Amino acid sequence: MKRRDFLKLSAATAGATLIPVHTVSAQDEKLSPDDAQAKALNYMETSETEGQRCNNCIHAKGDLEAEWVGCNLFPGKQVKASGWCNVWAARG
Repeated sequence: MKRRDFLKLSAATAGATLIPVHTVSAQDEKLSPDDAQAKALNYMETSETEGQRCNNCIHAKGDLEAEWVGCNLFPGKQVKASGWCNVWAARG
């Protein structure tokens, strides 16, 4: 590897470590079905579709066994594990 390539890679790697990553915390507020984005995605706290729940969706994050889980679609907010929205997709 050339010195120039090494320095470019090192700079890119160092820059990537500075990007903040949001994790689910107890301080995240719980998403209300009345929230504008929740309404746009038809979010509901109790799924009406068998086998489709927020805690088995690809967008869910954090402790998937908890009553409230994080969701990549609603940063800084938690969704009800038993909930559902139009963007639900099965975990791979």
